[in-house]
Amino acid sequence: MQLGWIDFSKSERIKVLNVLELLSEKGTLDELGIAPIRDGFSNIFFPGTSTIQTRAKYFFAVPYVLKDLELSPETNPVKIFRQLDEREKECGEILLEQDCDEGGIIGKRSLQNGKWVKRTPSEIYWSGLRRYGIFTGGNMSLSEYVRTSCSMKARKATLNKLGNRNDNAEENECDDKNAGDLFSRQFWKLPTYEKTWKDDFSISLTSQEAAFLREQIAATCKDSMLGFVLKNNIKEFLDCKTFQNLDSIIGLFPENIKDFYFLAIQFSDFIYAIRTVFNVIISDAKNELANVKFERQKQEYTRIAALDIDFIMERLQIFNNPLLRRFLKQAQQLMLAGDIDGLKKCIISREVQLKGTNRAKTTHPGESEDDKWYGGEELDYRFEKAKTIVNDIMSAEDTNDA
Repeated sequence: MQLGWIDFSKSERIKVLNVLELLSEKGTLDELGIAPIRDGFSNIFFPGTSTIQTRAKYFFAVPYVLKDLELSPETNPVKIFRQLDEREKECGEILLEQDCDEGGIIGKRSLQNGKWVKRTPSEIYWSGLRRYGIFTGGNMSLSEYVRTSCSMKARKATLNKLGNRNDNAEENECDDKNAGDLFSRQFWKLPTYEKTWKDDFSISLTSQEAAFLREQIAATCKDSMLGFVLKNNIKEFLDCKTFQNLDSIIGLFPENIKDFYFLAIQFSDFIYAIRTVFNVIISDAKNELANVKFERQKQEYTRIAALDIDFIMERLQIFNNPLLRRFLKQAQQLMLAGDIDGLKKCIISREVQLKGTNRAKTTHPGESEDDKWYGGEELDYRFEKAKTIVNDIMSAEDTNDA
């Protein structure tokens, strides 16, 4: 179902656009559909992270709660999910009570209003738990894991209830053997788990948790920037303010990471230039910041557009998005030719292709806020999220050393 509206004024349209923007995940607004490449680089540098993760502690809070539920007698998946939601909310309340100003508490605003979030910690961190080998059940989704766990518990309860009967002993022996194999399966690699974990629960990692998470990421993501930083204890990583600032320490990394880094920087510069033109268009050239950046960048279009788009998409194994490839190569050719009007038409066409004429900001020039920047600037590739994880790990270890 498509949603639309009739806009009677610029102010009314701005209100609607702001509401739609709030519905998007923070940090992932993708006006021109370049997410496959952005996320491809992000997964190479910082696997297991996402734009809506907050603190490293949730890599433990989530499995701790799930382990508790796994050990409970409840076998109804619906009830397990209800209990999971309640216990995750309880964790948030504990953290909020400890320090209401603490950053990174998931659902803080909702909890302060007596509510809870739709995107829960377990949903947000599930992919990372699988990627780091903390969850050992392979590529199961959270739902599949809960149903499997409940099914195993139900079967075990049934076998325990029936007990060993004297009749058909050979069949019972087989059942017992299969049951033993089934129930010996472990879904979690979690040496830090204790049933009393909630007694000392806080947003900070314990030294044991920090050491374990460092080891897991280094082992499971050894070819990534994140894994290399943790394995080699590169504390200078924390001194870098942006992804672009990593150029000051990039020499510390192996060649494969350096190669991807320079490709990512090239792509970021290219997209930044496109986003600048995008902001010039939607503001009808009234956004002074966009105008200044545009005048500076267009003098460097020959350098900015000197990237091999086919090579980047091949390295990232993006083979099934011909429309994105065509847009990027067309924008590149127009930049190199200095065809600004053509570049603007290319950008407008791309946004309309993705959103339709009514929702595309570029088809309503001057109807957005003149002094607001839309669509992001330089690409971050989830650097800030990775930096938080590294900082949480290193801070916990430094505290223990002290």
